Amino acid sequence: MSETFIRTRTRKRDRSIRPNRMWNAEGMILPTLVVQVLTNAHGDRFHVYAHPDQTGDSRPEVLPAIRVRSKAAPWTHQGRMFGRLTVVTFTPDGIPPIIDPLTLVDPLTGDVLPEYMAGIPGVSLRLRALADEPVIRAGDPTKSSYSAVYWSAVATIGDAQ
Repeated sequence: MSETFIRTRTRKRDRSIRPNRMWNAEGMILPTLVVQVLTNAHGDRFHVYAHPDQTGDSRPEVLPAIRVRSKAAPWTHQGRMFGRLTVVTFTPDGIPPIIDPLTLVDPLTGDVLPEYMAGIPGVSLRLRALADEPVIRAGDPTKSSYSAVYWSAVATIGDAQ
């Protein structure tokens, strides 16, 4: 008798390139641009900042807050930078809001609306949500409530369009 073994995978494999747990300065360009856009859009309600650390979602010092970080190292090609981002929204209690990039972009072109691009001259930025479902953690009094959404960003500087 022969036995047939079926190999099953119990968790999704992480295929992102991770040379180390902290990205270099080039890896912080897209998060910094998105922080400026989110500050222009939601800066009156949230403390918005870029975070280089790829470790867990530790509670920030100031709440409510939006933390933007790279999910993987960015790609550059023909004057454009492509990257995946994680946008995490922290609140002191309750269910944290999910920031949708579609509220920040022109529905026809996908470019960020001009009123949110203030302070970023010469840059074209496109945002979209990735197909992953958002991660929401709420209700545990020992941990901060947060929602994590995965975005895709494309930045073009100057005449490289």
